[in-house]
Amino acid sequence: MSENAAANERLRRYVETHHIDMIPAAARHGKPWHQFAFWWGGNVNVFNVVLGAVVVSIGLSFWWALIAMGVGILIGALLIALHATQGPKLGVPQTIQSRGQFGFYGSAFLFPAVLFINVGFIAAQFVIQAQAMQIVVGSVSIPVWILILTVPAVVIGIFGYRWIHRVMQATAVVVGVSLVIMLVQGLRYGSLPVSETSMAHPAAGLFLAGVALLVIDMLSFGPFVSDYTRYLPAETSGRRLFWAIYGGNVLATFFSCAVGAYLGALLPKLGPVAAVGKVSGSWALIVMAFSLVNAGTFNAYTGAFQVLAFGNMWRRFKSASVTVRLVPFLCVMAVGVVVALLGYKSFVTNLSNFLDVLLVLFIPWSAVNLTDYFVIRRARYDVGAFFLPNSTYGNFAWRGLLAYAVGLAAEWPFVSQPDYTGPLVKHLGGADISWLIGWFVAAGVYLLLMRLAPSDELAVGPVATATAGSSLG
Repeated sequence: MSENAAANERLRRYVETHHIDMIPAAARHGKPWHQFAFWWGGNVNVFNVVLGAVVVSIGLSFWWALIAMGVGILIGALLIALHATQGPKLGVPQTIQSRGQFGFYGSAFLFPAVLFINVGFIAAQFVIQAQAMQIVVGSVSIPVWILILTVPAVVIGIFGYRWIHRVMQATAVVVGVSLVIMLVQGLRYGSLPVSETSMAHPAAGLFLAGVALLVIDMLSFGPFVSDYTRYLPAETSGRRLFWAIYGGNVLATFFSCAVGAYLGALLPKLGPVAAVGKVSGSWALIVMAFSLVNAGTFNAYTGAFQVLAFGNMWRRFKSASVTVRLVPFLCVMAVGVVVALLGYKSFVTNLSNFLDVLLVLFIPWSAVNLTDYFVIRRARYDVGAFFLPNSTYGNFAWRGLLAYAVGLAAEWPFVSQPDYTGPLVKHLGGADISWLIGWFVAAGVYLLLMRLAPSDELAVGPVATATAGSSLG
């Protein structure tokens, strides 16, 4: 082996080189239980603690907040676990796989939309981290803390996929134990006000608003959940993988949100981050701050794929290159940090609005993607064709695009947000059921259109092998 070849091999061992290319069989690794640890670690964090407090702050009592969160988590996690099972079979990022439903160019609307999610979450998570650390060390401002906390997030991202998984596994243990301690301390700190333990039925609109927040908290992972399963061996059991991901997401998110809901109900005037410090002390704030270090990496990592996917429509990228992966990663991280620095003063008040907008945009996409994968094509795709225009799936797959548009249109009469209220919301007592309507309408329309399609349009040809990633080169 030449000196250059040896150096490249060492680089591949420690620093990820793959990006949107299909992961070859030789690079596949991991087991389903690793995904349980990954998604547990990805959800036991201060973001979900804050979100639990937000559900209480919108007007639900503590017990009804728990019920609403439980319903939303069970629904949202079901969808993302189904999306995640596509990763081992296809070996490509989720939005690349969506070219099978929307076409090579038709899927382009997804890339900036998902990038918007990633940048938004990077900013939100850095702000929450900085708020926690600023309470611990008040002499350091929130903007400076944001910059400090960016450093470990960037370092993890440089190494890539393996290190993101390793840090998530460590987070699962450290933060999981810390949250148990914090909950016990919260229960000992004091009892909830009588109004917070009431089981009087809330307004339907209020309850469904709480459900919707958690549906999108879960589904926000949907457009990139396969990014973190695509390295698993192709023969990985879909059933075991589904339950590992579903269990990790449900248990971790509900537990974290429940802690936040309790603290939010106990000390509503302080806000969730300050309440953590009041009840548990500085150590808990430090743990909570660093619980999101990997989350910034997570979002910038997958945000880079959206940049590359968009760019891939005009140019080819070398199939395995550290530079190609790192440049967009650093750019996405930088944009997220800038947004955090500019908007940190009003972040918490805008959190639920941000999640509501995402819910409207991605519910129809989820419906079309899952219907195509599980019902129409049944996991049989020509993966190499995802990277080529004028190939198997066409440049614009009008059936997928039409189903998405119809689902999106069906949502608007039922949307209930601060800046827009649909004409049918009043008749439902203020209940926002747009996400439910949008999913089933989009799925139904797509199923009907594909059933009516000529049989030759559904043919995929031979299923691509792990060498299909060479189509990028």
